[in-house]
Amino acid sequence: MTVFEHAMIGASLGLAAGMQKRHGWRVIGMAAMAGALPDWDGLSILFGPEAYARAHRVWGHNLLAAGAGGLMIAWLEYRFCILTRLAQSIARRLPGLVLPAGALTPPERGKSRGELGAWLALGLTAGYSHLLADYFYSGHPSLHTWGLPLLWPFSNLVWARPTVAWGDLGATLIFVAEMFALYRWPGRARLIAWLALVAVAAYVAVHALGNAKLAG
Repeated sequence: MTVFEHAMIGASLGLAAGMQKRHGWRVIGMAAMAGALPDWDGLSILFGPEAYARAHRVWGHNLLAAGAGGLMIAWLEYRFCILTRLAQSIARRLPGLVLPAGALTPPERGKSRGELGAWLALGLTAGYSHLLADYFYSGHPSLHTWGLPLLWPFSNLVWARPTVAWGDLGATLIFVAEMFALYRWPGRARLIAWLALVAVAAYVAVHALGNAKLAG
């Protein structure tokens, strides 16, 4: 999966849970960032193909790093309102840009431990959703299976179930359709997010059944 698809899974998880109604649009942006964050190890390409082969799907693609990254993103956004500050900066530079309702409004004070717990839970779930997606998007007909060392750095054992090929556009099209639907019917965001997540899961399931028939 691409960074876009991982981010959309994270955002959709937050929308499906109705988090935006209680915590504003920032929590959805946070979930999108947490969902995409494990791909930070892809920046190793800047140091050459050998570094990329050693680091990508290793340093960020394990239970420790993905979980810690999701929690870190959730806490930083909850505590410091990074997305609100970014939206305010963008609005100053692009006054004609239409931003989501409440994007420029700082959150009210009086935050509770329960509220922080909800943010942390979503950040953790979004981070781990990245690993789950890559578990199924881990192969290509002409390339080797690229598994995930989930217990790294304590173990180099890898897990993978190559079901949908890299570069497949099915999930991409589903999430693009979700974005248009959210723009058209923002009041039905929770239903739209659920439909998108179910559609992606069904898409993977259909591929799994097709692969099983071919193998049989």
